[in-house]
Amino acid sequence: MLILGHRGAAGHLPENTMPSFHKALELGADGFEMDVRITSDSKLVVVHGSVVNGHSVQNSPYADIQALSDGYEIPLFEDFLAAFGAKAFLDIELKAPGFEQEALALIERYCDRARTVIASFHPQTLIKVRQVAPDWQLGFIYNRTQDEEQRHNCPIEVVIPQFRLASRDLISEAHAEGQKVFAWTVNDRQEASRLIDLGVDAIISDYPEMVVELAQSRR
Repeated sequence: MLILGHRGAAGHLPENTMPSFHKALELGADGFEMDVRITSDSKLVVVHGSVVNGHSVQNSPYADIQALSDGYEIPLFEDFLAAFGAKAFLDIELKAPGFEQEALALIERYCDRARTVIASFHPQTLIKVRQVAPDWQLGFIYNRTQDEEQRHNCPIEVVIPQFRLASRDLISEAHAEGQKVFAWTVNDRQEASRLIDLGVDAIISDYPEMVVELAQSRR
């Protein structure tokens, strides 16, 4: 089972920042889930929200959104990949459609196919990535029961439900179909234990050290 830090180690340091990603690995994570958007000057950036410091990411140049509070900053996707593409398992969420090819160009340069999942809430993004780069693992993310059936319309290897939707039936069904299941965002020990017992393939957590400890206690 993979243990992935949520946006780095978001329970400890500001999410999607380089120190947060380093912290996740220090805490024993195999890698992390993180988010990618594009700015108005076509920079791919590692950020979750569509608005930063009152600025729309897609309508602002990188210079206007780069600085965060307390000296942290939003990383460029290429800088992130240069640092972690070869040494961590990456669950890369493309937050919006429209920049799939730009993202793939960087992913193909820096990442290991066996240790990378390209994920999205948007089926059209996954379909486009599959057409352009058929060899990469893809994952469909969802957080509503009514979206679960959409996974059958996506060309995916990984199902990525919000943890409450990661049921015994879903995990069994996905495994029978040759798919893996990654559950997010698991910050409760009891839920993490349940998912480990059900045979989930990855747990995404703000506190990866908690999942590391639980996994080790079962060995």
